[in-house]
Amino acid sequence: MFTIDRAQIEKQGFATVEDIINHLSSAGTASVNRSTVLVSNTYGGGSFVDMRNLGVVRTLVLVDGRRWGTDVNGRTDLATIPVSIIERVEVLKDGASALYGSDAIAGVVNIVTRKQFDGLQASGYVGQYDQGDGTTQSYDLTLGNTTEKSMLVFDASYQKVDPVWARDRDFSKYPFGPNHMNVGTSPVGPGGVLVNGPTGGGGSSGRQWKLNPGADPTNFANYHPLSEGDYYNTNVQQMLAIGSERKAIFAKGRYDFLPGLAFRADALYDERVSNTQVAGYPLQGNSFGIVIDKDSYYNPLGSQHGYATPQSLQFTRRITDVPRVTDNNLKTYHFATGLEGYFELIGHTYNWDVNYLYNKIDGVKHLTGNLNLINVKQALGPFLDTDGKVKCGKPGAVIAGCVPWNVLAGQGQYGADALNYVLADIQDTYSATTKDYSANITGDLFELPAGALAFAAGYESRHESGYFRPDALSSTGNTTNNAAQPTNGKYSVDEFYVELSVPVLKDLPFAKSLDLSVAGRHSDYGNFGTTTNGKFGLTWRPIEDLLARGSYSEGFRAPTINDLFGGTSQTFDQYLDPCDAKYGLAATDAATAAACGRAGLASTFRQTDAAGNPIKSGGGAQSTTAFLSGSNRNLKPETSTSKTLGLVYSPSYLPGFDISLDWYRIRIQNLVSGVSANTILKDCYQGGDASACSRFQRNPTTGQVINLNRSLGNTGWEETDGYDLAMNYRLPETVFGLFKLSMDANYISSFSHQTNPSAKVIQDNGWYPVWRIRANTGVDWTYGDWGATWGLRYYSSFKDACRFDQSGGPECSMPNYVSPGTGKQPATRIGSVSFNDLQVHYNLPWKGVVAVGANNVFDRVGPMVYGANGNLSQYSYHPSYDIGRLWYVKYSQKF
Repeated sequence: MFTIDRAQIEKQGFATVEDIINHLSSAGTASVNRSTVLVSNTYGGGSFVDMRNLGVVRTLVLVDGRRWGTDVNGRTDLATIPVSIIERVEVLKDGASALYGSDAIAGVVNIVTRKQFDGLQASGYVGQYDQGDGTTQSYDLTLGNTTEKSMLVFDASYQKVDPVWARDRDFSKYPFGPNHMNVGTSPVGPGGVLVNGPTGGGGSSGRQWKLNPGADPTNFANYHPLSEGDYYNTNVQQMLAIGSERKAIFAKGRYDFLPGLAFRADALYDERVSNTQVAGYPLQGNSFGIVIDKDSYYNPLGSQHGYATPQSLQFTRRITDVPRVTDNNLKTYHFATGLEGYFELIGHTYNWDVNYLYNKIDGVKHLTGNLNLINVKQALGPFLDTDGKVKCGKPGAVIAGCVPWNVLAGQGQYGADALNYVLADIQDTYSATTKDYSANITGDLFELPAGALAFAAGYESRHESGYFRPDALSSTGNTTNNAAQPTNGKYSVDEFYVELSVPVLKDLPFAKSLDLSVAGRHSDYGNFGTTTNGKFGLTWRPIEDLLARGSYSEGFRAPTINDLFGGTSQTFDQYLDPCDAKYGLAATDAATAAACGRAGLASTFRQTDAAGNPIKSGGGAQSTTAFLSGSNRNLKPETSTSKTLGLVYSPSYLPGFDISLDWYRIRIQNLVSGVSANTILKDCYQGGDASACSRFQRNPTTGQVINLNRSLGNTGWEETDGYDLAMNYRLPETVFGLFKLSMDANYISSFSHQTNPSAKVIQDNGWYPVWRIRANTGVDWTYGDWGATWGLRYYSSFKDACRFDQSGGPECSMPNYVSPGTGKQPATRIGSVSFNDLQVHYNLPWKGVVAVGANNVFDRVGPMVYGANGNLSQYSYHPSYDIGRLWYVKYSQKF
């Protein structure tokens, strides 16, 4: 078990629980919603932990040993837990389903809250980046009293984080970074583009025309052929890191009625408001069957402007006047209570407890900047009435209340009334509730030659329910927000567990101690049946200084409410077509090219963007038609096996020093997965998987991918193994003070997956976003009332698929790389990076502590990762890397 205590937390410059945990070496890609690509995500603004890169839903989060609330997707939002209430964070890095049930496949994070506090303490934190943005303010007040029979702790906290804009960082100012300023920009920008104008324009069809800035859009003379110089950089309107504001109240108490009987309870209310912004909606009229009618007054090639053969127009136009903004208000309610005590029986002491837990989250998501398609269709076909006014409808059949919209006009040219008429005000609501009843007993059964045989047993009854209710108009598909169906479901589970700790040998040669532990848990789910999981552990201490340990455990993850009961929803995925003749696998792999040819595609086939132009990089493009994702009521649980072996050495000749090395292997079967669009296409054309090919179609005219369905199923397996290395050394005190050294590192030996038995085994280790090595090292110094801490966070290099210079060059350094399982896969090496953190603190005479510091002292910028675009980070920058140098000051005062 890895532990971070309160003293260590206070010596870091991280103001949130998610930052503290996601900087552990065993954590995968930071699952903080820095990515604004998730603007319509129901839980935008939340923060989640991903242990071992196995996914946030496969890490169990506990608070004081009990489950914290999850959303209908099974994710635990760390942003609902204030840092000020934490006593320590315990991280169990091996599977623990036998002890805790579902979701503990990758590990367990247990946040232990304060149990004892006397007096009053007020603390404050203010931090800001060099650029003057991303200001974080955090304030808390803690009050407590402890007596022989009672304990009470009360904490109130407030936190506000300002957003960081993509345009204010060189690495995120453009979609593919400063070296490719014109790549990744969008053909859909402010001012209309005629997609099917007269021959002679720009674009691949030679019929695309762009309106001149500030000109009259009803006069075709004001248009010019579309060129790359007209493309729009959406990052100017987008956030790199979102803003949020949080308020929380926490109380915890205990009262001892008798020496063997006590009552305890704790409660928390947390409210978080977060806001996310991305660029205005890219309206592509042909995507929704919307055209500017040939008789529309706003059609520059229409009948009302004198054209002998008027035509209806397809068009594109980004609504940059009103960026898309999501305001997410999430309220968390937590209450837990119970009785605990002990009793004596036949010379043994037994501890018991009975508990009730209630967790609930309620959320309201308000989205602005999307369009009401019903009103858009009415507003796009106006005519010039006899009174000289432009009106919606037809002569003699004016549409009451409709405001004509000159959609082709430049930004700010069509008026507030028209914009208000076509905009959609969208509001979604969501909720999830956990009710948990449990009873536990622990104690010694009887004495063995090597010690007492100890046991723990218990019963737990858990009830999960939740819903997501999309906006009524949005769910019909009549807005530009992705249409989604409601999610509403519940399930319950009854579980029994038992654990035995068996001392086998003690105080013998080469067996100072030898202990065996056995645990089992039987779970009975109301929706899919039963599962039984076991765990076996062995610890052997051949000599006092050395401990060897190992374990084998079985795990499982039950499908979530959304997995089972969520409706089908639309998604517009960023993907790269493997059949693209320039950037796809077909360009370098003959077998893939042959498979694309058998599918009816020409050897010169190109994937196109929203304007019909060939893609300009290996980042692909966003789908121009909606793909589908959805739930499956017939899903079965995932199952897993975890194996660990380790050594802990604490030499008696070197007091204060200890080192540990642990090997682990985790294999997950029956994965609940929707599979990405990229994976489906690769499995079809590179892996020859017929089931993957059946998940999509191609447009019979253009050959572009359409109707791709990546709904959930139990597919394939995933496996990872590696090593955890930890070292701590408290040096003897010197005249210069006391020094402590620490290191925590993770090395991944392998990481692979297979989507189904007929697909190829994909090796993910050392490929974006999986680092082969992550490490944290630190030096802590104290001298009287002074202290300082220096920390270094290391991220190793990894490979990424080539996005540029496919034939070789500085951005495709391994053009002939052959990936095990996958085959030829042109790759480029993304370099390693380290971030350094420094804090200096001083204990003031009046029980105050002041600290100043900086995270990323040297203002390092991580390497560009072009594969990040449209995936985890919206920008070509890994979301786990620091986005600047953050200066901060902290002050704490006890009374």
